[in-house]
Amino acid sequence: MSFSLIRLTPFFVVLATGFVSLPARAQFSGVGGLTAPVRFPSPVLRYGGYGYRGYGYGYGGYNLMQNPYAGYLNGAANLTTANAQYQLTIQQAKQAQEVARRSALQTRRDTLAERQYELSLMPDPEKIRQDQMTRALQRSRNNPPPTEIWSGKALNDLLRGIQTAQTRGTVGPDVPLAPDVLKHINLTTGTTYGGTGLLKDGGKLSWPYALRQSMFDTERTTLNEQMRQAVKQAQSGEVSVEVLNDVGASLKQLGTTIDAHVADLTPSQYIQATRYVRELKESYKVLQQNDVAKYFRPERTAQGSTVAELVRQMTQQGLRFGPAVSGEETYYTSLHQSMVDYDMGATQLNTAALGR
Repeated sequence: MSFSLIRLTPFFVVLATGFVSLPARAQFSGVGGLTAPVRFPSPVLRYGGYGYRGYGYGYGGYNLMQNPYAGYLNGAANLTTANAQYQLTIQQAKQAQEVARRSALQTRRDTLAERQYELSLMPDPEKIRQDQMTRALQRSRNNPPPTEIWSGKALNDLLRGIQTAQTRGTVGPDVPLAPDVLKHINLTTGTTYGGTGLLKDGGKLSWPYALRQSMFDTERTTLNEQMRQAVKQAQSGEVSVEVLNDVGASLKQLGTTIDAHVADLTPSQYIQATRYVRELKESYKVLQQNDVAKYFRPERTAQGSTVAELVRQMTQQGLRFGPAVSGEETYYTSLHQSMVDYDMGATQLNTAALGR
């Protein structure tokens, strides 16, 4: 055995020398005298049916480690696939967003179409207003409640209906008006609800029985003087602030006194007193206007011997009927009946003309 080792020693020496000198010689061989060092494959360690080489794993002797070129190509392929998948995801997201936007626009169009359809089923606001005016005119023609006549509402409804008919060329019959009736009809420009019915006689007030009692002497005397002074100023121009303030304070005091003596008044007397105070306050509002002087001009009073003449005068002056004051209710009722007769007569004449 030792003899054999001695004989093989020179072989091992030469083999070792060759392995040691091989890389050195390889660096200076080839073109230009330089070459890349020789790489030797890493040893494969096998354990049973599994093999291990460097950092690669094998099964049944198969090596799973890739060389650098194959790994580069595999990485480039994976990167290209990932980029393509990213671009595809972005395009799909944009496409989904566009679909959502189109769906929102379609929803808006459907909502607007539905709204327009609902509005088409509703009457026009002007038509509603005209229908309301027509119903109000019919109500004022057919025996309306007395309160609507005395407030002037029924008279104004009839006035508007007659004016509309006159603009269309419809003329009614001659319905006469008694002069005594027109003297108790209050007119207004429409800027205020009240009128100057209580102030027609130069500001001299006609007090109801409930307020003629001694408990109201002080307030009654004060207001008589203040109203005469206010009307005197109103006939020539504006009413001074001092006079208006005095009238307002006296009216407030009168209301307080009525409440203080409510136990001394019957229910009807209390209603009569509070109504008269309310009418005084409406006249007080008229006195506060800058154009109060026109309310005391002769042309601003009800004039005309027939209903047609009265309507013509009110149309030219832009006047409307104001509410009746205490004691004038019967005159308003009489005028209402005359205006109904004229309106119905005009309708009959117009129908007969169309029939011909």
